[in-house]
Amino acid sequence: MTLSNRFVQSALLVGMLMSQVIHSQTVTKVFVPEEVFAGHSEGEGEMLLALRKKQLFTVTSLGTMQDDGRLTLKQEVRFEGKALQSRSWVIWQTSPGHYSATLTDAAGPVIVRIKGSRLTLRYPLNRWGLVMHQTLDLTKDDQTVVNSGDIRFLGVSIGTLRETIKLKH
Repeated sequence: MTLSNRFVQSALLVGMLMSQVIHSQTVTKVFVPEEVFAGHSEGEGEMLLALRKKQLFTVTSLGTMQDDGRLTLKQEVRFEGKALQSRSWVIWQTSPGHYSATLTDAAGPVIVRIKGSRLTLRYPLNRWGLVMHQTLDLTKDDQTVVNSGDIRFLGVSIGTLRETIKLKH
């Protein structure tokens, strides 16, 4: 085998390997709540409300699948300098790729949408027009979820939330 043939074969091999690497980085993951949130996870973040200083917080979560197919997500939330708060989510699939949820902190139904590796949530925080809009993105490593929230009052943004969730399963 000549040197030029070896070069051509090596170049083809490198090209094939690079295309596999690029493909593996562009394949869209699907956000499946019962897979992503089953088990233990920990989050750290910050919330910034209008006319207030930034509030740092941590969240410890434990997700458990119930016999009826619903995911129960128990959370302990601690804002810096505040008492520990407990809350619970219940998330269930209504049809393939479609979900409903409840949250003990919500003042009404939780709207859940999934598109690829993104899960969006929308729910009222009170009965007077305060609404949370959240976007949770599953990263390519399948071990991290980036949570971005927008808190609105009568449609006007009055606060933001940013959290990085580390999945421990």
